[in-house]
Amino acid sequence: MSGVSLPVTRPSGRALVVGNGPSRAEPADTLQRMGYGCAELDDPYAAMAELCRRPLVYRALVLSLSSLHREELSIIPGVKRRFPHIDIWLTHTDGRQAALADAMRLGADGLLSGEGLHRVAISGLGGSAFPMPDTSPAPRAEAPPPAAAPAAPPADAPPEAAPAPSRPADADVPDDAPGVGEPVLTADELRALLQEQPAPPSLGGSES
Repeated sequence: MSGVSLPVTRPSGRALVVGNGPSRAEPADTLQRMGYGCAELDDPYAAMAELCRRPLVYRALVLSLSSLHREELSIIPGVKRRFPHIDIWLTHTDGRQAALADAMRLGADGLLSGEGLHRVAISGLGGSAFPMPDTSPAPRAEAPPPAAAPAAPPADAPPEAAPAPSRPADADVPDDAPGVGEPVLTADELRALLQEQPAPPSLGGSES
């Protein structure tokens, strides 16, 4: 891995050292001699939670490569995207060249040794297993096209005839039902009408 190593003389602040118990002692001691205040955590997941709770407290994050799995190095681009003011330093890199190359490609700033901090310039960033909330505005939903209005009939088109009312079939009407408009006589009216009829002429001859 090629790169340029430069000593760092920037003002100190507060650093978060990530690694198991024995691996944190040496880098914490070096940072304190440089004027850093130190906090220590066992794993990168707890470190990410701490940075999310107090993002402006820390100026540096130190990762011990002897304590992290390769996939846990994805904390580096996650921190860089969310907290660009925090520098990320690697320690315990001896014999871990593959992990060191991965960490540098993911965006680590440099190395921490017993002599201090050394920035290493190398390009390339990878993905992250520590995704951050997406704060970009959601895309606006496009409004559906307006429905086409029904075509108006031509001005000279004749109006549609209203449907004729349905009439019962002739088979449903009883034979003895009175016709429409015919008077209906009561029994007394019918009897009186028969009594008013003249008697039929006698069929016999005249009396002798």
